Amino acid sequence: MELRGQLEQLVAEGFAAVDTGHATDSLGQLTADFAIGQGEKRVGRPVYDQLMAVREKAGYTTRHVPTNLRIAARDQESFQADFVVTVHRIEPEPGGYAMSIFDCRDTWVRDGAGGLLLRRREMTTVIDTVTSRPTVSEMLSQES
Repeated sequence: MELRGQLEQLVAEGFAAVDTGHATDSLGQLTADFAIGQGEKRVGRPVYDQLMAVREKAGYTTRHVPTNLRIAARDQESFQADFVVTVHRIEPEPGGYAMSIFDCRDTWVRDGAGGLLLRRREMTTVIDTVTSRPTVSEMLSQES
């Protein structure tokens, strides 16, 4: 499979794991030094792993829709993937719908077997319609 197709599939699989209640399944895509950030806030492993375990028990439903994937090779072992992700979130109570849009920049690296692992994800909020739940930035602030 070509690089673009591989990265597109990996991004979709990672978000699908979160959306179907199996968030910890996405952890196999990550390097040991993985970190996710928004602005100056960062969280790495094992804190991120704990957040994904908590996410599996969440009482709300999400659907992540990644689009506009652009790939840039840094070298033969490291690749940048820029994309937009729209997140739809439905809370159990009536009227509990929210939508957020993020610009994402991933750094993917080849492992020893030639596979791809996610080393870094940087997120920039474009639109966030919710004020009643913690934003990604707030969650990262609480954990850093």
